[in-house]
Amino acid sequence: MRSPVEIGLVDLFDGSEERDVAFMAEFGRTAEELGFSGIWLPEHLVFFDEYTSAYPYPNAPSASDPDKLETHNKSVGGRARVEAAADQGLLDILQAAAEVCAATTRLRVGSSVLLLPLRNVRTFTRELMTLAELTDDRFDLGVGVGWSAEEFGACGSPFKTRGRRCEQNMVELARQWAEDADGLYPQTGRALPRMLVGGHSPVALRRAATAGTGWYPWNLTVSQFGEHHATYLRHLEEAGRDRAEQHVVAGLRFTGELTALPDVVGRYAELGADGVNLSLRMTAESYAETMSAVSDAVGLAA
Repeated sequence: MRSPVEIGLVDLFDGSEERDVAFMAEFGRTAEELGFSGIWLPEHLVFFDEYTSAYPYPNAPSASDPDKLETHNKSVGGRARVEAAADQGLLDILQAAAEVCAATTRLRVGSSVLLLPLRNVRTFTRELMTLAELTDDRFDLGVGVGWSAEEFGACGSPFKTRGRRCEQNMVELARQWAEDADGLYPQTGRALPRMLVGGHSPVALRRAATAGTGWYPWNLTVSQFGEHHATYLRHLEEAGRDRAEQHVVAGLRFTGELTALPDVVGRYAELGADGVNLSLRMTAESYAETMSAVSDAVGLAA
């Protein structure tokens, strides 16, 4: 049976020898051919050998029971640590999106998630307008406030006020887009990309409903997703906004048997998800085989 929702993949492109430009193109074409809706790319501008900041998503829905959480990330001194290679880096999301879209015809590319508080919003509006033109509107803008104080410090950006700046940038981005970006080029009349707010804190839920055009929680159990989605709907109603004009994607790291995946996806869909993004931690050698197995499991190619 065909999946009732869009199925996206969360993976990374770092410009390494095994994940170079040719790999990016082939990865995208394979995902497109197998029926996936898009590829979503994480963002970090800087990685560190040591963090005092705690990674906020150490748990993921259990492989055997999506209503329970299990810990995947390692902890150091009782604090969760982000999983990254010793020499980890990431290519710029917007430029990587343009490259992947150039190699495909239908596939969407999204940010999972872009650190909007670190951007100059006027410069970013122009970059996003250019990307919309280059990709024929196939980019989805997932935005977040970030969790690493070290990263914000390295970028010379205040950490404590990042939430307020994220929301201000969202509002200003939408305003500039609607008003032809106050003279910025290109002015093509294209629609503002979907702007999905990452996270599930009370502030993130309100921000998604009032300033965004969607919500993108990460590693919530099915029941947690249902509870937070109900709060999101309440905020939408209070703001006088239409749920039909929003886009909700549930993202999770999936480690279970693929036979369980259709039920997991179906349960998120029943509770309001328009899409489900899967982090499968695929290697350069196994990605095609893994994608094919997942596509078969949820009926994407049917």
